[in-house]
Amino acid sequence: MNYGPETSSTLLAAMASGIGELVFLSKEWIEEIRRVLNSEARRRASQLADLGSFTVCEVAVNAPAYLRCGGRMAWNAVFENASVFVNEGELPAQQCDLKVVGDHSLMSNLARIQYDNRDPKIVSSAQTRLVKVGRWQIEGSIPSHPALAQALRFTHDEMAQRTMPRFVWMSPEWVMCTRHIVSTRALSDKYRHDLKDVDYTFAEEFVNPPRYAFPDGKPAGFWVRCDKGSITVGSGSLPDHLQPANFQNKGEYVPVVPVGRTVEASMNEEDRSEQRDYSRTAFRHDTDKGEEPFFQQSFNGDHPEMPPALARVMAVLHDELSKRSSGELPKDYTDVREQWSSAPRFDRDENYDPTWLKYDEFDIYGRPLDQ
Repeated sequence: MNYGPETSSTLLAAMASGIGELVFLSKEWIEEIRRVLNSEARRRASQLADLGSFTVCEVAVNAPAYLRCGGRMAWNAVFENASVFVNEGELPAQQCDLKVVGDHSLMSNLARIQYDNRDPKIVSSAQTRLVKVGRWQIEGSIPSHPALAQALRFTHDEMAQRTMPRFVWMSPEWVMCTRHIVSTRALSDKYRHDLKDVDYTFAEEFVNPPRYAFPDGKPAGFWVRCDKGSITVGSGSLPDHLQPANFQNKGEYVPVVPVGRTVEASMNEEDRSEQRDYSRTAFRHDTDKGEEPFFQQSFNGDHPEMPPALARVMAVLHDELSKRSSGELPKDYTDVREQWSSAPRFDRDENYDPTWLKYDEFDIYGRPLDQ
């Protein structure tokens, strides 16, 4: 999800540092929260002795297609005084004291918000915005018990550092993940020395992005500048003073995004075949810019190909960023050209439920639809 330019910095400021490595509600994530909760229960055993029974369940719809989990993921925890039992899967509401159902992308970002060492006002603002832009089913509540509240808050902060956020493809928040990956790798001992002589600029720009995520209508995209080993990663169009790029991709946002969100490592041959068929249309070369979609590649300089040292740094970007890309399509919010209104199976689970993203009276920014 994208939350509007006035809130993106607040959202990132409230989140844990880094970009996480565990997909929210994945088996690995559940195993880690089981470890943390059990440790907390043991540490606070005497304080939790009078808790009684408490059951919580979280369910995320519209899960990432590459996980092949049916579009719905869930976990639950059952507290029995100072003992806690963590399991994968969804429980009926009548078995829960608290059950929350929401969109996977929004829930992953809520899970990234950290309480410790954060301004409470910023935390509250980020949480409010995340809740406001999504649909939720919330049944029940957490009992008023100080030790339980402390255990849950500590667990939340521990998991915030490990949970992957999921942002709109090519949005400024998404580019934050790009910046973290490229900069971290470029500064590592493995790559730093090889980059010291590299002078190269790479850019990707996608026009006509959906207004729900890019309300100013400007192109979406990112650029990477390597200046003798010094790395800068920016959002949007490449600034004039850095033009021309050594290599630049340009294309229409809507038809390109499904391919941009694929996780190559998890694709089977059927996925690849379907993607190839789709890409022949989405990426066809068209010199007439009045006809959509177009996809251009421009080269500048004597050596337009990316230097091997920088290519090695950026090699992991596609899959790592695809995992951190939310799965909504413009048609979930607004009308798009019929050619791109259906979602490819390789990009969206057949059980994806877009009604979780639709609004009866308000748009994604909370504004009345008639304005």
